Amino acid sequence: MKHRTALTTLLLPGVLLATATPADAQAVLPVTQGRTSDAPDRAPGARVWAPDAFPEGTNVGLQDAARGGGRATWAVGARQTGQGRGTTVTPVAFIRDGADRSWHELALPRGLEASAIAPDGADGTWVTGSGQGGSVPVGRYRAGRWQVQDAPLPEHSMGGGIRALAAAGGPDDVWAVGHYQPDDYLTFYGVIEHWNGESWERVPTLDLGTDYWTLADVVATGPSDVWAAGSLGTPDGWTSPLLLHYDGHAWSKVAAPDLDSRYGELTRLVAAGPGDVWAVGTESGPTRQDRVLAAHFDGRAWTRQETGLGAGRLDGATRTPGGIAVVGHTRTGSVYQPIGAQLTSRGWQPLDLPQSSTVGGRIPRSVVTDGNRLTVVGLDATGKGADGEPLPPQPFSVSG
Repeated sequence: MKHRTALTTLLLPGVLLATATPADAQAVLPVTQGRTSDAPDRAPGARVWAPDAFPEGTNVGLQDAARGGGRATWAVGARQTGQGRGTTVTPVAFIRDGADRSWHELALPRGLEASAIAPDGADGTWVTGSGQGGSVPVGRYRAGRWQVQDAPLPEHSMGGGIRALAAAGGPDDVWAVGHYQPDDYLTFYGVIEHWNGESWERVPTLDLGTDYWTLADVVATGPSDVWAAGSLGTPDGWTSPLLLHYDGHAWSKVAAPDLDSRYGELTRLVAAGPGDVWAVGTESGPTRQDRVLAAHFDGRAWTRQETGLGAGRLDGATRTPGGIAVVGHTRTGSVYQPIGAQLTSRGWQPLDLPQSSTVGGRIPRSVVTDGNRLTVVGLDATGKGADGEPLPPQPFSVSG
């Protein structure tokens, strides 16, 4: 498994561009995507999206968003300045409170990356990303102050990253998952960390019999019901969806025949209860035809679900008052197009996300619920300059 395909390269963590009823019990409605925000043929009753404002001159690609401590909503990513060898990438965090629809930048501590965000189970917010060497800095923001501690990686690590965090039994029982890279450029392994209220501790992981597996998300319904999801390398150089579970005593790989036989990866998890968990991502393999992947756990087994979205990749998911909402993107030629759908009592309904006016299109990365309102964040690809170098992405955020 030492060779790497285009798929596994593009899906490496940190790359900038590159309660519901199971769907099989609902009618699956056709999903039409890609209308502009002022499309005249909007269906009656369709969700109306409005753009959210960022500080002027913000060249940021947003990677994640979540409800943090209190009433605040957070979004994190990276600001790109310069081009070519002169490119500088700086972690960025934005915050907005209550009904304020404008994002305000929040200063990050020096050395703290920002590509993953989660509430801490109390009134605070976790922010983290990647790190070089033997640890990853993890920041906690509470009562207007930052506290940063390192999460240890295995010995002889070149570096790694934390992709997601979840409070299981409160602020002193928090799980974090991601990946690390040993001293081998072609090898990646998953990493699991636990916060005990005082420090981060690395949890021994499983031997999955491959030199490539990573974890992208983690959710918990309680101290003895924690799920993690990601991708697992296959002998032919592709990846397959990966699910792990913690029962309060140990982590184990979950058998999911309806997913294990497929190529692809899982990127997000949503849990409404011990017997109601969703996983989304992309199904892709040697055919190179990416298709949306969604699966549901009903307390007994994981089964693939049909969303009506078809081609593409899902990177964001959230609980809604009556179900879940998912967002992602597909691509036509070199232009990215946003896709999304919401599961309701009437089945899957299209979110009808607005297109970008930029030449490269729009890539949604996360979706957040605020009552009945959804906020979708990500980046708008701006193409290349006259010198052929990629131009800095622009952030986008729409609420509806």
